[in-house]
Amino acid sequence: MSTSVPVFYRLPARLLEEGMSTNDGQDILSVTSDNGGLVFAEVYTPRFDDPELDQQNRCEPETRLYQADAWVDLAVFEDTEVDGSDYADADVVAR
Repeated sequence: MSTSVPVFYRLPARLLEEGMSTNDGQDILSVTSDNGGLVFAEVYTPRFDDPELDQQNRCEPETRLYQADAWVDLAVFEDTEVDGSDYADADVVAR
């Protein structure tokens, strides 16, 4: 996905996908859920200016936990792979 201006939007956690970006600049590496209605998003801070630090950050991701229907603040940046802002359940906050 490529955009020159960030797009900020929200989605229910159950719709999160690998390749999306959070509004605070984290990239989503993986998304899993359990039978109890929880969604686990593994995220990391990309560092395209420093390949070594980028790799280190990928090896030390953070896990964020959400209720399946909780709204998650996301964004589409120039390097975001998956744009969910056009999903039917998306709530676009700013373009």
